[in-house]
Amino acid sequence: MTPEAFVALALSEPIESETAQFGYAMRAASGSKKPPAVIALTWIAAKDSSERERIRAHSRANVKDFLEEPGFISIVTGFTGLRGFTVTAWEDEGSMKRALSKHHATAMRELFGEDFVASVWTSVWTAARINRLWVRCPACGALEDVSDDHRACSKCERALPERPSYW
Repeated sequence: MTPEAFVALALSEPIESETAQFGYAMRAASGSKKPPAVIALTWIAAKDSSERERIRAHSRANVKDFLEEPGFISIVTGFTGLRGFTVTAWEDEGSMKRALSKHHATAMRELFGEDFVASVWTSVWTAARINRLWVRCPACGALEDVSDDHRACSKCERALPERPSYW
């Protein structure tokens, strides 16, 4: 099944149990290897499927703006039923504010100026602690702390895979 077909299935016939609802998610990343200084969390609930599509259209425009903003790290976004969510990672709060002043400002005017969405919650978080970033050495299996982005295993001195981004 193609990713598009899975998304269409998840949107048309939500899969759920008593404790979980399944949907789809998407990640878009800038390629920044810096640790996030700011994380923004959002959930938004549509009243119906047509409103969900309107939210998704805004989301696509927002992601395009985010990818153009220096300081953006990545976003994970998706829907389960009528509830959408985003987690965005930023190098600094200024970058986030600049990106939110673009298309996102249009979406916010609609949110507050029209009968648009059933409910919404947003928040911005700063790190209390950034833990180490670990990568497994493919040669010897050692788990290496690559927070400093070193390129050789400290046990066998073989090359390590490229350090992944933090988010």
